[in-house]
Amino acid sequence: MKKMIALIAITCAAVGLMAGCTTYGPPDKIKSATATLNRYTPEYVREANKALTESNHPDAERLTGIGQRLETAIDSLDRWANDTSAEVAE
Repeated sequence: MKKMIALIAITCAAVGLMAGCTTYGPPDKIKSATATLNRYTPEYVREANKALTESNHPDAERLTGIGQRLETAIDSLDRWANDTSAEVAE
């Protein structure tokens, strides 16, 4: 459960990053941080989802879905920050 809260906090931080960098593009430190975050988020989501399933948490299905959407959002943020998406190239 603590990992889910941490992942939600990370998502809020990521939204703040995107809001501040829309005009000028992200600084190199932000690019590096999002790449690192993207590298570890899938592992954290897998661990959190496994713990939710094993504990028979009443909201396991909903929270598992949140984790998967978080993983997708972090991946999108990383692609945006590092200009690797097709949309940014256009």
